[in-house]
Parts: sequence; structure tokens; C-alpha cells
Amino acid sequence: MSSLTEEQRKMIEEKKKVAQAKLAAKFSQKSIPVSTKNNNNQCTLSNTGLVLQSPIRKTVHINYNNTPQNLNTKPIHGKCELISKDRFIVHVAYHKQLIDIFKTIQSKNYKPEVSKWSFLIKDHDQLMISIKPLEPNVTIEKLPHFILKMFKTSERIETDLSKIDLSCIGNDWLGKLFPFQKIGIQFGVSKKGRCIIADDMGLGKTIQAIGIVKYYLNDFPLLIVCPSSMRYTWEEEIRLKMPNIPVTGIYVLSKSNEQFIDPTVVITSYDMMTKKKDMLLSFKFGIIILDESHSLKSEKSARTKVALSLAMKSSRCILLSGTPALSRPIELYTQIKAITRNNFMTPIEYGKRYCNGQETIYGWDFSGSSNMEELKIILETQFMIRRLKSDVLKQLPQKIRNAVILKAENIKSRSQNMDNLESMMNDKSLKAMEVRGALLQYFQQTGDAKLPAICDYILNTLKEGNKFLVFAHHKKVMDGISEVLENNRTYYIRIDGRTSSEERKFVCDQFQNDDRYRVAVLSICAANSGITLTAAKLVIFAELYWNPGILTQAEDRAHRIGQAETVTIQYLLAKNTADDSLWPMIQTKLNVLNKAGLSKDNFKDDSTTVINCSAKSNQLSILDYLDDNVELDENDLKFLDEVEESDCKRPRKC
Repeated sequence: MSSLTEEQRKMIEEKKKVAQAKLAAKFSQKSIPVSTKNNNNQCTLSNTGLVLQSPIRKTVHINYNNTPQNLNTKPIHGKCELISKDRFIVHVAYHKQLIDIFKTIQSKNYKPEVSKWSFLIKDHDQLMISIKPLEPNVTIEKLPHFILKMFKTSERIETDLSKIDLSCIGNDWLGKLFPFQKIGIQFGVSKKGRCIIADDMGLGKTIQAIGIVKYYLNDFPLLIVCPSSMRYTWEEEIRLKMPNIPVTGIYVLSKSNEQFIDPTVVITSYDMMTKKKDMLLSFKFGIIILDESHSLKSEKSARTKVALSLAMKSSRCILLSGTPALSRPIELYTQIKAITRNNFMTPIEYGKRYCNGQETIYGWDFSGSSNMEELKIILETQFMIRRLKSDVLKQLPQKIRNAVILKAENIKSRSQNMDNLESMMNDKSLKAMEVRGALLQYFQQTGDAKLPAICDYILNTLKEGNKFLVFAHHKKVMDGISEVLENNRTYYIRIDGRTSSEERKFVCDQFQNDDRYRVAVLSICAANSGITLTAAKLVIFAELYWNPGILTQAEDRAHRIGQAETVTIQYLLAKNTADDSLWPMIQTKLNVLNKAGLSKDNFKDDSTTVINCSAKSNQLSILDYLDDNVELDENDLKFLDEVEESDCKRPRKC
């Protein structure tokens, strides 16, 4: 006998009907018929599921807690992704019939750690045909046609770079290269002169590009497009590394009204390239080098459009960049397009696959990233070679010295006083004290003249994002560098003659341990010993000093125990200043010390190269700076030692 009242029973019955109605509606959304046009159909709720009853009393039991697969109408979607130069993986949810098909492919390989199946690229088409009967319930996104074509073709291409013969370049020239640089040239040749060299800073992208150019000499003329500050650097490198090219055949475009006639090499900036596009496009360049190619990251910019047009017309196209993509994969698209002559994916295809492209009301958004492993494989096997310093550390010398010729336009005009001082230095009739005073004044005025160019160089170096040391001798030069850093809101430390021992230890720890501190501004005399600054891999000498032992000691603030990488040393030189005399004097003194076994350093070895920020046809080359014929007699060396001793004993204000 039920203890429920009539009112309670009615309430339970109503709730039961409401629950049954909700359940019926739920299954209706899943395309499971819970009713027919016959109003006599009924549905009742059981402990295990929903029971549908028809007038002919046929009962269908649906277990909604464990719906059979053939009733699951939600489609399964997967995609293929490259995982190596010869294999791809399928990203897809579990499906029994699909797995059965996977097992029929001969190159199948199951990775239990990621629950994924992979196959050889050559079996891609066979797999796609095999799973077609499962559509539309199962669909797999194919590898892009361009990738399939590219990697199927690459199977027939020689991949052993060491077998590529470079003898036409010249064995003497090749013998001066590091092994990884030779491989870089062989990579470029294997790609028929259309490639991206993306090595880390300081590994010699320029010399590798010139090596590829030398291999394809028959395809001249050559066009080099670079940042404006690098135009004369390239001019100097071409003259030094390719002496067979006549000087009159090298044109450096710096003004919009300049013309050239029958050039062998044309060097210009990206901005000037845009202004002179009609003239450049009308000329048939067989080889083009695009230095700092990440400058072409925007497909809509005028410079990119002109550069791409030039790249399409040239037989060879070499891109150089230590940072080919500064922030997003979309920035690589135009560079790949330049290499492939537009025989690549469309921007939308690339953006959807590698930039997680999303279509919005404002158009496509390609600011994201996707399929990065696949993109990396495509770049490294087809277009780009990239080595970090850590990859080739054993091949590198412990130090790499660069003599950096500063931009002439940023150096103050030579004054009459500087001319007089130089004349006094060479006047044999003057007493040693008078000559010493002339040298010290000339040295000081050289610092003043170089300061604008030094500051410009420091600003450009800051853009690279690495920590570095800057050594200088005069207080005015140190103050100028410090002012530039402060205006740029850069954290830095400074050690000069006024810095106490306690302060030295504190600021050195700041530089070593705090990533915010990017630069150490150091006095050559006050900070050449007793401190460790191995957080930096780059040492810049804004000024020279006549004692090479002091310079090498200063270099070793970064190059010492605790330093795991090669240290790059850069000496900033200005033409027509005291540097013309000091640089060869430093070499001469080192030669004396080397012969006596008192020094292992040599500023003229194979690790010392020139980086010319501004060169003109009437200026001296680096070989003139280091000419073996520039010798000093004993009196010259004694005089320099006296200058050094008297200068270092002076109370330092810097």
C-alpha cells in the first residue's frame, strides 16, 4: 500500500513526463528518432536507456551511455604533417576502420608515446586513396602539393654536400675558410645558387655568399642590396676577396641621380633600390645578394615588391640574415618566395598552414604559428642553412678580431690642428718631449673626431640584442658613449679611474647576473685587468692604445675561464686620424713580442678581418694598415713606451 498522497503521485508523474520529454529532445538533436508521425508511438525511460515502442510492439533499446560507433554521425577529421625529409605523420582520433587501413601500408610505423602513425612520403598518395571510402565520416587533410613535389624530387638529388666540387673557386682561397663555411658554399651550390644563409652573427655569412658568387662567375653582373651602413663594407669585401674585378666595374649607388654603365657589381641600399627600381629592373642581373633579408618581412612594402621582382629575374639569389624571422613565421614567406621564384604556396595557403591563419571580418589574421616542425624541415632541407656558434665552436678560434672601418661621413672633418700635429710627429728635428706631446694631442683629437661615428656604431650594435663591452681611453669618449646609452634607455655599467674596488665588484656582478644590463663602458687603463665579464661575447674598442699588451689584457675580460664561446673583438678605426699610425705600431710591437716568445697574440692572423663601414676608392685598404714594410726603429719603440708610461702614471679623470 503506497503511503504517497494523490497530490504527491501527480507531482511525480508530471516530473517523469518532463524528464522523458527532455530526454527525447536530447536524442532528437543527435539525429536519433524518438518519435514517428504515428502519434501512437510511445517512449519510456528504463534504467539503461531510452525505449521506443511502436504500435506493432517492436521495441528498440538505445544505450545512450555506450552508443555504437555506427550510430555516431560526428565526422572525424585529421591532417598530415611532415616529420622528416622522408616521412609524415597523421594526426587523427581513433577509428577502427582507419587503423585497419593504416596497417595495410607497407611503410607504416606506430609511435605509442604519441599514439600516432607515420609513413614514407612515397606512400602518401596510396594512403589517401585507401581511406577515401571512409568519407565523409573520416577525412584526412593531405600534405600540400608543393611539399609532395619538393620532397619526392629531392630523393633524386645528391644530398652529400662534401661531394660538390669547389675547385673552380680556387684551392688557396678555400684553404682559408673554416670547414662549416665551405659546407655553406656547397649548400648554396647544391641549391643552384638560390638559398638563405642564416648563420649566427660572426660566422661569416658574407664570405660564404662571396664563395657562391665566385662559383657562378659566368652569371655576372652581380647586384648586392644591403642596409645603407653596409654598402661600403660590401665594396671593400668584394675588392679584397675578388681582386680580379676591376675597381671601375664596382658601382656603389648612394644618390638617386646616379647612373651606371656596363657594371660588373652594383651595390645599393634597400631604400635606394626602391628609388632606382626602374633602372635596376631594366638591367639583367644574373646574381643578386639580399643582405639582412629580414628587411623584406612585409609583402606589402615597396622595397619587398621591388626586391621580389629583381629576384624573379635573376638566375641566382642569395639571402643573408642571422634572424630570418624576427617574431612570426609569416615574415619568412617573402624570403622563401624570392628563393623559389614564386613557385611556392600562395600567401593564404602558407598563412593557414604555418601561421594558424584565421579569417576575420577584417581579413586573414596570420599573426600566429602552426606546423612549426614541418616548416623547420622544409627550410633546413630545401632553402636555408643555419649554424649557431655553439654548433661549430670546435672549428672557431678562441678569438675573432675585426678591424671595423668607421663610416667616413660620421667622422668630424680633419682640422688644420690635426694636420700640424701629424707633421710634428714626423718631424725628426723636434725633441722627443715635443713629439710625445704632439702624439698625445693628436690621439685626443682623434677621439673627438671619431665620437659621432662611434656612437652611431654602438646604436646599431644595440639592435642585435646581445651584451657587449666597450673600451675607450678618453673621458670625453666614455661620456659620449654613456650619453647615447642613456638616451636609448639602455642599462649599462661604467668602470673608470674613479670607480672604487667595492664599486667594481658590485657593477661587475650586475653585468654578469642581471639580464637588464646590456653594456659595460670601460676605461682601457682602469679596467684592463682584475675583472671578469664573461657574460659578453663581443668586445668593442672605440679607441686604440699603443701598448698591445694592455689591449689583449682588456680583451681577456670576456675571453677567460667561464667563457664557453668564441669572443669577437672589434677595433673601431677611422681613416686619416691617429689610428693610421697607431694600428701598424701595435702590430710591430706584437711582432717583437712574438719573436721573443712573450706573446701568442697576432693582430694579423687569419682570424682578423676587416668590416668596412665606409670606404672610398682613394682610401687605404686594411692591408695598408698592416703592411709588413711599416717598421719602427728602436727609438720609435722607446718613444712609445715613454708615452705609455707617462700617460698611465697621470691621475686619471676618466
